[in-house]
Amino acid sequence: MIKIAAVAAALAATPAFAADFAGPYVGGGVTLDNVQGSGALEGVGFSGVGATAFAGYNLPVGASTFAGVEANIDLNTADAGGVEAKWGWGVGARFGYKLNDSTALYARAGYARGKIEVLGSSGWGDGVRYGAGLETRVTDSVSLRAEFTQTNYEADIINNQGTLGIVFGF
Repeated sequence: MIKIAAVAAALAATPAFAADFAGPYVGGGVTLDNVQGSGALEGVGFSGVGATAFAGYNLPVGASTFAGVEANIDLNTADAGGVEAKWGWGVGARFGYKLNDSTALYARAGYARGKIEVLGSSGWGDGVRYGAGLETRVTDSVSLRAEFTQTNYEADIINNQGTLGIVFGF
């Protein structure tokens, strides 16, 4: 009985951070995409504004850290000279560190798939997305997010993306 009480007391004493960033969430944001070609597409570059929607789940893994998974879908308007980035989706992992009671810094990495159109012919490219962001709570269930990611697609395309978003936790 004493062991059960000790475990219950330890769980109850878990920092408020677990409630701050743990559990399911959804959100959306505005993106600024800067797409650059490399290799055979060296010199091709264009920018555009887009939108993103995402959903994920975080688990606390320590007093000041959390880990999670997130899926996203992106739509954008980046185009130039017959090359256009249409839309894409991705899944990945996040690892975060609590800076204070309401703000966390996080890193992310994962898989991305994007649709690119070149002179009227479109195709899908697979890539690796990685980046970092800052998320800060403005209420118990709403936070604001700013992040930068880079996606390196197999088709010699690199997308640098800045995002400002809003997150709704459950």
